[in-house]
Amino acid sequence: MTTMFTKVPMTLGVSDFRASLADNLAKAKKSPIVIADKKGGDSFVVLSANAYNKLVEVWEDEEDARELASLVEKNKGKKFIPWAEVRM
Repeated sequence: MTTMFTKVPMTLGVSDFRASLADNLAKAKKSPIVIADKKGGDSFVVLSANAYNKLVEVWEDEEDARELASLVEKNKGKKFIPWAEVRM
């Protein structure tokens, strides 16, 4: 299952979400649902555990890529140490 993360519009109020909880949780398996507690109040995103885990993986990959880019930049021009020497 491929999960795409895009911004989602506010779709439900808390009362509407609770009134059809089972149906809304089934919908959240397919795409995130945004709910608001009241006009201008806090908003919350409901998504499946699989979608959440995918989101965390994407975030971790992005953090790793930034760290790698930083290390590559920091080590530009430095002499490489052969792997055979490193693992001894």
